[in-house]
Amino acid sequence: MKSTHSITTLPDSPEQDRAHRLSRYVWQMALRVVFFIGAVVVWSIWHTWLAVIPIVLAGVIPWVAVIVANAGNHAESDIVRPAGAIELYDAVDPRLREQQEDARAEAYRAEQDRLREQAQDAQEEWQRHGDRSNVWGRR
Repeated sequence: MKSTHSITTLPDSPEQDRAHRLSRYVWQMALRVVFFIGAVVVWSIWHTWLAVIPIVLAGVIPWVAVIVANAGNHAESDIVRPAGAIELYDAVDPRLREQQEDARAEAYRAEQDRLREQAQDAQEEWQRHGDRSNVWGRR
């Protein structure tokens, strides 16, 4: 089955993708700062070992943020095939495949014949009524 892509199904441009990844990274780093401040508040108010939890989370966030930011927004549906890419037939039956190929070849031959006839007609028209003043120059 031949799939077509519309402009709304195309992936983001590289600039948009980079800006989106940067935005996610900045938000994750802001969350890291909140965890550090939370650890300071927990330690200054309650003096308990629970202050270690936000510190550990703040230490893990940079690694996670880099991995998530580098992953981007690519999904299977974002892959766009270039024009002229080879497409597989859905037809399992070889006779149907041959019929499709024959129909495609016949359409190509018909288009080539039409263009050839059009060029011949234009050449004949030029030979009958064409301006030949510039062909051999002035005498």
